[in-house]
Order: sequence, then C-alpha cells, then structure tokens
Amino acid sequence: MSDWNFGRLRLLMESLVSKDLKVRYKRSVLGFGWFLLKPLFSMIVYYFVFTRILRFGGAIPHFSLFLLTGLLPWNFFSSSLSASTSTLLDNHRLIRSIYFPRMSLPVAEVLANLVHLVLALIVLEAVLIIFGHTPGLSIILLIPAILLFTVMTIGAGMLLSVGNVFYRDVKQFVEVLLLAWFYASPIIYPLDSIGVNIIESPRLLQVLRFNPVAGFMEIMHSILYAGTWPAAWCWISLSTWSVVFLILGSAVFRKAEPVVVKEL
Repeated sequence: MSDWNFGRLRLLMESLVSKDLKVRYKRSVLGFGWFLLKPLFSMIVYYFVFTRILRFGGAIPHFSLFLLTGLLPWNFFSSSLSASTSTLLDNHRLIRSIYFPRMSLPVAEVLANLVHLVLALIVLEAVLIIFGHTPGLSIILLIPAILLFTVMTIGAGMLLSVGNVFYRDVKQFVEVLLLAWFYASPIIYPLDSIGVNIIESPRLLQVLRFNPVAGFMEIMHSILYAGTWPAAWCWISLSTWSVVFLILGSAVFRKAEPVVVKEL
C-alpha cells in the first residue's frame, strides 16, 4: 500500500477514467453527445408536461433552460451512482488479479462522468448567454460548488459499491431511489433561488432543503440561470453533506475492503 504514492495514484486514475470513456463510447455514433441528448430529451418531456398539461412551468421564464441547469448535474449524479454501484462486481477479475487501491474504481466512475458534466455545462452556458442569461460574478463559485458535489457523489458511490457486493438488491434499490430522489429535489421546480415561489408550504420547503442535493441544485439555478449569489443555506447544506458522505463512504469502504475481495 505504501508503494502507492500520489504520482502512481494519479496515473492509475487517469488510466481508469480514460478506459471508462473509451469503453462507454465504443461503437457509439453520437459518443459524448448522449450526455447532452439524454437531459435534452428529458427537458422536452418535462417542458411539455409542466407547461402544456399541468401549466406549472409557465411561471418560470425560459423554463426549458431552467430545467437544463438542474437536469445536467442530476444526470451526472444519477449516472455516477448507477455506475459506481456495480463497479466492484464488474471489475472482479481485475481485483482478484493484482493489488491496487480498490477505492479508485468508484472514484474513477464519478470522475469519468465529471468530464461529461464539465463539457455539457460549457455548451449550456453558451446557450444561456444567447438567451440573455448572462453570468454574474457568482460564476466564480461554480468550480468549488462542483468540486463539493463531486466529493459527495464519490462518498455515496463508495457506499453503494460495497453494499452491492453483499446484497445484489442494492442495484435495484438505487434505481427506485433515484426516481423518488429526482422528484424530491429542486430540479424541475425552484425552492428560493430565482425569486419564483412554487412551494407555498413553509414546512414542506424546510423538508425539501434537508435533501442532500437540494443545496447544489439551488446553487446551479442561482449561478447559471439567475446570475445571482446562492443563499448561505445552500453552501451549508452542500458542504455538510459532502463531508458526511465522504467520511462515511471512505470509512465503510476501508473497513469492508478485505471482506469484499473474498466475496467477489
């Protein structure tokens, strides 16, 4: 373990992330475009439902762009958790063959999706500017926000990857959990980030703020869509949940790692 200094770990991570990206888009015509197209298709569906059927999105100008500022980071989060959950089982031959820090596997899955998120956000920002949503000074907070959210996703991914080795139900549970989690998160509706009050119940608003991803989604809406400074509670929530998930995920992974290798 002591042989794995920072330089070797960096090379290992670069190799795993590069391998993941190559495998993911092998024989794919659209390649990276799928990371943009999937939230784009979702945006079209939600836009139609919430502006033509429920007439909910009409209260938010450029509702489709508002949706994308939430759908892109959610796509990163859900894709990372889904991939991390099965990463230890998918790489069981590699784990049995050689020694390396197994924690790098779920981390690499998250970082591969992070590459897609960054590229997609660049495209989104260009579209937002075209439609008049010019960024304010708060744009400088985008990088620390994404880094904190990535840390939280890595911690959650490590937890799920270990759990799925012992209980295969975890993978199925994650799919159901993500569906419920999506609607409980301020992705298709704002909490208080853009000055449009959709949630009228103060008690429900407080409950939704406790959602681990609520702070980050509100930060994304504030910075990208509204061009304003995110509220303090968003940073407190995001920072707290990031630390909690990272500490919990790494502690559980380290403790379970010797047993996990035997179970594979």
